[in-house]
Amino acid sequence: MGESMNAAHPEWTEADAAAARSAQLSGARTLLDSGELSARLGRSVTISRVRIKPGHSVVAGFTGADSEPGWAMLTWDADKLGKARQRAQDSVRAEMNQVPFLVHAARRPYLFSGSVWADPVLAKDLTEARAALNAESGVDRPWTFLRQNPRRRVVAVVPPAGPGHGEKVIRVAARKTTAGALAAAQRWRELGLPVVRSSPVGGRGTALSAPLWGWADLSTHPHGPATATAGAAVGELHRLTSAPHSSPVPKRSGTGASAVALVAPWLGPRADRLAQTIEQRFDRLGPGTSSELHGDLSPDQVVLATPGSHKIRLIDLDRSTIGDPMRDLGSWAAACRRLGHPELVEEFLTGYLTQTNADLRRAAAWEAFAQLHAAPDAFRLREAHWPAAMERTLALGEEALQR
Repeated sequence: MGESMNAAHPEWTEADAAAARSAQLSGARTLLDSGELSARLGRSVTISRVRIKPGHSVVAGFTGADSEPGWAMLTWDADKLGKARQRAQDSVRAEMNQVPFLVHAARRPYLFSGSVWADPVLAKDLTEARAALNAESGVDRPWTFLRQNPRRRVVAVVPPAGPGHGEKVIRVAARKTTAGALAAAQRWRELGLPVVRSSPVGGRGTALSAPLWGWADLSTHPHGPATATAGAAVGELHRLTSAPHSSPVPKRSGTGASAVALVAPWLGPRADRLAQTIEQRFDRLGPGTSSELHGDLSPDQVVLATPGSHKIRLIDLDRSTIGDPMRDLGSWAAACRRLGHPELVEEFLTGYLTQTNADLRRAAAWEAFAQLHAAPDAFRLREAHWPAAMERTLALGEEALQR
């Protein structure tokens, strides 16, 4: 059984072994290797996301054959195990159908796993949101999960509440994150910007619902007119919310380099050089202007209405904030180049410039900043060829500074 489960998973490499050692926890490979985790769980799963805190914990999100996500955690912290067990028990008492929670190693380092409904941080929030949605329709509405970041965020789709209703996207996250996203959506709609209407779900302030709007996003179906519309919308946001005070230059480039060096120490010096060059560039540029930002702008955050349409909606406002508007342009450009769609950079800029001006040199610095901080994502998302992807992303950051 173990051999058949392992056969479908990527081969373990020296790079993977180096990343496992960086966790400084015996047994870390189990949470980085889908084959190893499958053998431990007794069923085939695929790891979709990992997070390492050296010497403290490794957290993995995974999906199984039923497509329902789960999570596993390896930690020295007995309190983490106790709280996770309690959350799972609370969910069972709330009359959930099934909330599997298993302890695989009861001695340090502790290893335990559970379903998404037993998430150690979000279980109560998920339970409350599910109960509220079921009360609205009078039936148990199944959740189709789109994304899971254990202990931080869950995104799912639920079927219509009844005739005349449509499917809803449900987002569950920390109260502060949810409140910020809801407030941004309300403000931006009042400004006439293309965002979907979001509504709170339940009474904990941790869940939002929004109509499942549109056909596809620009990351999978790039389309020039829709990209220009998105650029114009973001330009309008920046123009309408422009503030008189300046935004400080970023001082977090070193954290991106440290995240690279943690799992890929051979790339650490290169990441450090990039971080230093970025900081030097911002020091020369000085403080920028300030406005409201999307904060995580990329083609997968722009949804098209229909095939060939120019109509769009901006989604995923979890990281909306206030800062240098060129940060949004840099984030967009970085994501487009990683996707292999550099044409979307110019198409977006065409729309943006119909609403406001752009400082392209500052945007390029933010693009490099975004690439540096995105470099570890290939590892975190357990891409099969993550070392090469990390190196390519660093190269894109270096190229941005040449513009």
